[in-house]
Amino acid sequence: MKNNIQRFYFPARVKEAARLLARLKSKAVVVGGGTRLPSALPHAVEAVIDLSDLPLKYVKADKRWLRIGALCTLAELERSPLIKRWAGGVISKAAGFGASAVIRSMWTVGGNIVRAYPYNNLPPVLLALDARVAFTDGLRERTAAFAEFLKPDLAREMGTRFLVTEVRLPAETRTWTATADRVASVKTEWAAAANCAVAVDKRGGVCRRAAVALGSAVPRATRLKKAESALEGGPCTEAAALAAAAAAEEEIAALLGAIPSKDYAREVAGVLIRRNLLEVFKS
Repeated sequence: MKNNIQRFYFPARVKEAARLLARLKSKAVVVGGGTRLPSALPHAVEAVIDLSDLPLKYVKADKRWLRIGALCTLAELERSPLIKRWAGGVISKAAGFGASAVIRSMWTVGGNIVRAYPYNNLPPVLLALDARVAFTDGLRERTAAFAEFLKPDLAREMGTRFLVTEVRLPAETRTWTATADRVASVKTEWAAAANCAVAVDKRGGVCRRAAVALGSAVPRATRLKKAESALEGGPCTEAAALAAAAAAEEEIAALLGAIPSKDYAREVAGVLIRRNLLEVFKS
């Protein structure tokens, strides 16, 4: 099937881009880094809205938030000194997972979360760090907690009705202890069997707050609430980490069910969560 692309737009302002999208609707496709633009688009798509000229490539922090522009690439997150210091560098670590250096230099933060394939690397980390996403329709800016942003009803409107402009992490997450991991057939493989992130706020030997997020093995990144409850308010010990890991494995089994084809993902996910829980409690 041949593409029916007739026009390219290069808006310089966010409002201009959002209004173009509102006007063209299903006749347009939005491109950031362009790594996942399909070779064959629906015939109804007549225009490409290229976002690369928008002023959305930045990493900065204020008293309330760490702010990451939607057009930052994964490679830029890997290199950013500020990102490397935030929550033990977990965002930088996850940005470096999978794909080639060339792809990571093109793939944007916005693309990684809007095209939220289960195995994308950023969603579990952003979910564990209580991220919010800012987006606009050209008339006003809105924000949503990342867990809400990932839900299908809202996710479907990103790139069709709304443009993502920024990811925000609460300032208090800067000092959290966090880590992330994944299992794939080879290091550069984009699609992992499982990926996860664990973040804890440890103060005075007590786990004040815990987040355990699983991706890839499940349809979309998900917080494991029973594992988190097993940790919060308790001591920061290896025994506590193992108890939470056992709770996580029960949740994973419930999420994936007793389907034989899911056996490998279920086992790998449990091992990843246990390994990461032990790591953050030994740090």
